[in-house]
Amino acid sequence: MPQEFISEPILTGELAAKIAQAAFVQAKIDQLNVTVTVVDRSGQTLAVLRHQAAGVHTLRASYKKAFTACSQKRETAEIAKGIREGSIPEDIRYLDENFLAMDGGVPIFIMGIVVGGIGVGGAHGSEDVRVAKAGLEALNQ
Repeated sequence: MPQEFISEPILTGELAAKIAQAAFVQAKIDQLNVTVTVVDRSGQTLAVLRHQAAGVHTLRASYKKAFTACSQKRETAEIAKGIREGSIPEDIRYLDENFLAMDGGVPIFIMGIVVGGIGVGGAHGSEDVRVAKAGLEALNQ
């Protein structure tokens, strides 16, 4: 019986580091003390950068935002908004202990496929989102 192989893009550690660094640089420009976490498609951490003045809670928050964005294949801001407006059930918060419905998590797409997620924690939600998206600009370089 012939084997069938599937070819899909993956997020490498090297690319994850570039994404995290680009986000971290943007946060520094904006004078934001944040933690940036990048996970692969299985939710495993590939890169983390934490500003020395960022709260210790930002390590876990940024991870959970990245995990949630990857798992749900959409921004955590969309999920949070859907919960507030009632279009997404509140129970979604209990899908996994790593689930976090707060702004700042963005899925990472390569060739239209989710390969991971980036999460930023430590600033206001819209700032976290902006910094995360700045990190994704590394995909275009």
